[in-house]
Amino acid sequence: MKINVKFGALIWAIFVIVICLFAGTKQTAVDTSIMALLPKYEQKPLVHELQEQQTAEYANHVFIMVSANNKQSARTAISNISSQLGALAGVADLTTLVSSASTQTNALYPYRFALLSEPVAKKLQKKDYDSPFRSALSKLLSPMGAGKTDPVQDPFFLYSDMLLGQTMNVQVKIEEGLLRLTNVEKPSYLLVLELHKNPFDLPTQDQVMPVLQSIKQQMSKQGVSVSYSGLLLHAAKGAEQAKFEISTIGLGSILGIIIIIILVFRRIVTLLQILLPVMVGCLVAVAVTSLWFERVHLITIAFGAGLVGVAVDYSMHFVCESYLHTGTTVVRKLFSGLLLGLVSSVLAYGGLALTPFPGLQQIAVFSATGLIAAWLSVLLFLPLITTKNTLQNKENYLPAALLLNRCKETFPKLDQFPKVASLFIIAIATTSLSLFFWATPQDSVRLLQTSPPSLLKEDQLVQQALGNSVNSAFLIVSGNSAEAMLENEELFRLQLDALIQNGTLEGYQAVSQSIPSLQRQRQNIDLVKQLYQAKLDSYAQVIGLSAQQKAIANNYVQENPPTLSLERWSTLAISAQWPGVFTPHSTGEYASIIRLKGHLSEDVIKQLQAAAATDHNVDYVDQIANISATLARYRIKVADWLFIAYGIITVLLFFRYRLNVWRVMLPPIAGSIIALACTVFINGGYNIFNLVALMLVFGIGLDMGIFLQESRGSAYTWLAVSLSTLTSLLAFGLLALSQTPVLYHFGIIVLPGLLLIWLLSPFMQTSQLETQ
Repeated sequence: MKINVKFGALIWAIFVIVICLFAGTKQTAVDTSIMALLPKYEQKPLVHELQEQQTAEYANHVFIMVSANNKQSARTAISNISSQLGALAGVADLTTLVSSASTQTNALYPYRFALLSEPVAKKLQKKDYDSPFRSALSKLLSPMGAGKTDPVQDPFFLYSDMLLGQTMNVQVKIEEGLLRLTNVEKPSYLLVLELHKNPFDLPTQDQVMPVLQSIKQQMSKQGVSVSYSGLLLHAAKGAEQAKFEISTIGLGSILGIIIIIILVFRRIVTLLQILLPVMVGCLVAVAVTSLWFERVHLITIAFGAGLVGVAVDYSMHFVCESYLHTGTTVVRKLFSGLLLGLVSSVLAYGGLALTPFPGLQQIAVFSATGLIAAWLSVLLFLPLITTKNTLQNKENYLPAALLLNRCKETFPKLDQFPKVASLFIIAIATTSLSLFFWATPQDSVRLLQTSPPSLLKEDQLVQQALGNSVNSAFLIVSGNSAEAMLENEELFRLQLDALIQNGTLEGYQAVSQSIPSLQRQRQNIDLVKQLYQAKLDSYAQVIGLSAQQKAIANNYVQENPPTLSLERWSTLAISAQWPGVFTPHSTGEYASIIRLKGHLSEDVIKQLQAAAATDHNVDYVDQIANISATLARYRIKVADWLFIAYGIITVLLFFRYRLNVWRVMLPPIAGSIIALACTVFINGGYNIFNLVALMLVFGIGLDMGIFLQESRGSAYTWLAVSLSTLTSLLAFGLLALSQTPVLYHFGIIVLPGLLLIWLLSPFMQTSQLETQ
């Protein structure tokens, strides 16, 4: 037997070394995005492609707003900041200077008859020619409009009206080659930093963030305000927080375990015996997870740090029993309990792998492989290194074991008080039903927000200065061709204009406001011809145009005025607001995004959804609402899996413990229900991550009940159970202090759940064990 154990230990040691070396050769990226934890919700391929494109446009840019009390100070600060950001060459590109405004705007002048402003076009459609007539006379007498003011080439100042009506994506103007923000009281300028890599890339964060922080501190001393907006800031903050919590949770758990083991066993050798399987389990878990997934999330590692508290359970039981028996005898005595504990825990953790959440799947793989590796290490390594424990301590119980056993024996047994037992079960059933019918589910993705309020406020400040809406909803308009897409968008805009007229929608931004369809441009030219026919004579007479000048003016509109082609429009600065809009997508369709402004009421959302539902060329998309709906859908699936897991494990354990199965099952079930009730009371509801945590509570609680039943109330088993509970509380209970929402929602369940199971377990025990 000893030879077989030695051979198995050798094979297992070789396997661990090989898989760790193999994993070390693979460069696995570390992910810090909270959204990477979430499942991909179902949507049309075109919608998904557009959404990814829109996210990428924002994700890889950092917007820098520089504000000062006077214009010169702001421009000087821009120069200094630009030189410092130059150090990021190769990591990010900086945009400060732009081409001359006049060159870009004058390029639209030949198309002044085709690109009418919406107010003018609507008046001409109603044959209201007097309003443009009076407006032109007013501008001629007091020219305040933008652009050219030639009464012969453009007598009704249509170009001036068109420029004023152009909807810009950001509220900026070009001032002496810099981007000047017009929506801010103090002189403010805009810089744009474009990252070469994903903002969640840790090396990129490490290179860019120190420079940005240094700039802000330096400029603050000079009285210049620097504000940032971009996904990089939120990703870096989340990564910093996750790294801190990995070190505090993991280090806190390990230190707690070390102190407890030394105080109880008073031997360094015992500490090494207990921690060896834990360390092997963690190494194998990291290696397998790195090989299995292309990217490993930091939260997986942070959560995996809590694996220490579970894996140490097996070591504790083995080492405690080794004080009474030799290694091979301990294996024979504990094998059934260890196997049942492993199977039940892996089933509980394995349930996470069935969810569509990439982050939870990683945690499932990490936890399951880590537990299996720790279990094998206990069976193969510990029999060889715990032989001296028995020789030195066979006749004496550890003081801690005796003390804890005396405390346990003072607990009354529930089966001695059938009425109390019945009331307890009724109370648990009532609590379960109350939670089922009245507890409020919390499925909003905003619960996962990790950024501090100060960072969110700064981001919002910059976005408001840019004139961008913080709305997560938008509309996608598609067509079989670029022209068809523009026509579809113009048609749907009529419904949006009606909402604006009613005061229920603040506004929107659409590409067809910048470049109308060719059909609309030709209609505009016809409208202008009618205006000239109706009012040019009167206008020429009022301002004193000669017959020759009037004929020249009329010829400009009658001799086939040009329309603006997509190719020409794409060369203009204004097209930068709509990147890729006229590039066909993988589906062969063309699609544009209509950005909605302002807060959307429930009534407006319903109207937009109804309008989009009746038009197969239009899709209403709300990213936050869609993700929240996905969370709700999978919360229900996880709840179903919990009930199935409880049922399956109860049936499996029934074949082992028969009518005593309730002694194993009741503590974890009761602890889970009461923990969930506490969470609902504290947070006002529950979410999917609370339910996933219940799987962990159930798995650890099962281990406790199984070992207590298998050992027939052994003092050393109760010591091992108590130590395992305490180390698990240190590992998982610390998560309740986490500032990362996902980890907090795990910890707030695990902390009271495990404590309750430990307190309830002695009540369920009996001196008689009926097994077959």
